[in-house]
Amino acid sequence: MPRVGVAAWRSALLVVVLGAVVAAGCTSDPETSPPTTTARPVPGSSTSTTTSVTTSTTTTTTTSTTIPPTTTAAPPPPTTTAAPGPPTSPRTWPPYEPLPGVNGFAALTGLPADQATTGRSVVAVKIDNHPSARPQWGLDEADVIVEENVEFLTRFIALFHSRQPSMVGPVRSVRTSDTPVLAALNRPVLGWSGGNAGVIAEVNAAAGAGVIVDAGVYTAGQCYRRESSRFAPHNLVFDPECGREASPSAGAARPIFSFGDPVTLRADGWVFDVAMDGVNVRWEFDQACMCYFRMQNGRPHLAASGAQISATNVIVMRVEYVPSPVDARSPEARTEGTGPATVFRGGVRFDGEWLRADAFSPFVFRSGGVVMTLAPGTTFIELARADA
Repeated sequence: MPRVGVAAWRSALLVVVLGAVVAAGCTSDPETSPPTTTARPVPGSSTSTTTSVTTSTTTTTTTSTTIPPTTTAAPPPPTTTAAPGPPTSPRTWPPYEPLPGVNGFAALTGLPADQATTGRSVVAVKIDNHPSARPQWGLDEADVIVEENVEFLTRFIALFHSRQPSMVGPVRSVRTSDTPVLAALNRPVLGWSGGNAGVIAEVNAAAGAGVIVDAGVYTAGQCYRRESSRFAPHNLVFDPECGREASPSAGAARPIFSFGDPVTLRADGWVFDVAMDGVNVRWEFDQACMCYFRMQNGRPHLAASGAQISATNVIVMRVEYVPSPVDARSPEARTEGTGPATVFRGGVRFDGEWLRADAFSPFVFRSGGVVMTLAPGTTFIELARADA
């Protein structure tokens, strides 16, 4: 081949290779590509102050209880090299019609509430717990928070009803663990940022059957914006009131727990650890507020407001995690059936079991055949690995 022809051939090949590299770099992640909106400053976001919480307990009265007996995070699930398969058929949901709400008390807390509050729907939002997502916006105002293992870390399902922050986030994608939890909420509003094709099919199936109302970025994009103080994907925020207004078919909140009278104070459940994937979790009881304060990796878990995340009740549900049917690399928590559970309320530890007949059933906690009730107030559920 003449030298001039070889040079031209090499130049053409170089152009083709460079073009392929550029094209590959332009592929977008559907979860990190929400609708484009104009960012607004977050009130107080640039001046948020970390504060420590002073408790009324002393080291002489604090007993450490470990759940399980370890102070380190549970090891992440084994790494698999298998590529995710094609989307499978989502769970089949029967048509669901919302039941009537309750009167006189807030369904998720058991506390007195007016009719305007009791008639509202639950807004469920998937919230990020990546280090770059902390501190989270609005997490301290949730009535119930469910923490689940995802890929080598955790995320939250935050349930808002009696309180309504102006912004919640960072919002992230759903998992197949989520819809069986959401089904118990009488057609709640779901805020989420996206997901793979199989998860989207799962949400579409649940929404199509009336189990949830989809208020994600694909259907209620006007309720989301990027917060300019952080980088994507850890800066997507959601307006819960906007989500409710966009979801007129949502059902009124209904109880998912049984509430009871206060318990006799004992010092057997004041400090305890929970092994979750990729994060060390510790809870410390404060007698002044009769609540538990959350620590992450040895530090107070703060919201963007500066308030430490706390709960009146903390429940450790031991559940089986299996590979998600839509992505084998993603763990799916099984929250239907039964398994061991520990309930912490009022500084007291109660060991027993959790039971749910199906996805539409409330959460029941039982010890020695007797139902364990919760103290009226907020609740945090840890979906810990049964084998951790």
